[in-house]
Amino acid sequence: MSLTQAAYFLAALVLLVLATGRGRVQPFIALVVAGVGFGYAAGMSTSHVGKAFGLGFGQTLNALGLTVVAAALMAEIADASGATARLRQRARGWRSQSAPLALLGLVAGLGSTPAAAFAVLDPLRRGIGGDSPRSALVLGLALSASHGLLIPAPVMLAGLTILQADWTQAVAIGLPVAVLALLLGTAFARAVASGRPDPADTARALDGETLHAPRRGALALTLVSLVLVGLLIVQSLGDIASEPLGGGSNREFLIALGRPVILLLVGTGLLLLLSGHWEPGGLTEKGWAGRALTKVAPLLLLVGAAGGLSKIAQETGMAEMNAERLLGFAPAGALALALPFALAAVIKTLQGSSLVAAITAAGMMMELVDPLGLGDPAGRTLAALAIGAGAMCVSHINDGFFWLVARGGGFTPGAALARFSLGTALQGALAIALLIAIRLLTA
Repeated sequence: MSLTQAAYFLAALVLLVLATGRGRVQPFIALVVAGVGFGYAAGMSTSHVGKAFGLGFGQTLNALGLTVVAAALMAEIADASGATARLRQRARGWRSQSAPLALLGLVAGLGSTPAAAFAVLDPLRRGIGGDSPRSALVLGLALSASHGLLIPAPVMLAGLTILQADWTQAVAIGLPVAVLALLLGTAFARAVASGRPDPADTARALDGETLHAPRRGALALTLVSLVLVGLLIVQSLGDIASEPLGGGSNREFLIALGRPVILLLVGTGLLLLLSGHWEPGGLTEKGWAGRALTKVAPLLLLVGAAGGLSKIAQETGMAEMNAERLLGFAPAGALALALPFALAAVIKTLQGSSLVAAITAAGMMMELVDPLGLGDPAGRTLAALAIGAGAMCVSHINDGFFWLVARGGGFTPGAALARFSLGTALQGALAIALLIAIRLLTA
């Protein structure tokens, strides 16, 4: 039954791509129909489908919605103050615009979720990369590489904690592997996506059309974006079970710093304050606030619908059942690392959550590391890293992160699958190949 459900899921994905191709069907409508249709095909009742989709929709918007709104408000302030145009003007003289975005993604991937990190960096990306498709793809793949392989990203923390792996070794091995995955992602983005700026979205001139100094606005946008990334990383540190920054109320405060409503208030308020921008009527429906909320509404609906589809997939249990089928095909020696990678990748692909994939795969591996010859400290660490690499691929329509990158790059769902989803798969394949090679050399 689980294989049949996975086949239905694949069919829903293919039908969504066909329906949204060439603008035939609006993506949100197609995603809702695909999610509900899959639920019925998988054998769920009407009440179960409705409850699961609604719950996933609400949970996803609760976790990510206000962060996306914060990014939209910041982008409008940046456009109106001239900060976006100023950054774009400066970036034209740089040898590479992909390199700073890749570096930002490598650092920001340490935050609580890659989707939140992409959202808070999106206004800055629009300036540095000219809102080009390539800039969105570079940033998305950089975040994916970092979040799956580096501490203190929650995906890595889950695998390391459950498998009782060595954190020092995880840093020593994970960092170079993440950097190589980052380089692959950047090269792939340069090969498949255009770096041409979108003039419509970087469109405020620097010659008096803005109310305040663009240079000040550009500096303010950069500083505020880095502050928000810092808050997301602090939240990740607060989630560490050993409580390195303190427990109790201190820990709750640190975790709260990365909450969406805090990111919304800090990001918008601090950018207004530092940029000195105040547009008459800016908070009205016709001002920058109204423009931002109008623009962001379709993206919020897509992110919520992705959460609804993900929840339906989780309720079927097909991800775990299909992953369990792999347990009987455990290879020997260094190739044993392919098992934790495959477990996490199957679960992630079928149900959409990287953290759930990491936790579930690590739980399945707890009793298997010794029989597979991975019970030594190095083996446990490599197994945790393999889980992290698998948990970040393949990102597609049941993942809100996918839709953020797709909208940021102006990709149709089919184009995003051929670029971002394939890019995460290639990064995962490179990472597991490197981990196996390391095991062969050190065993």
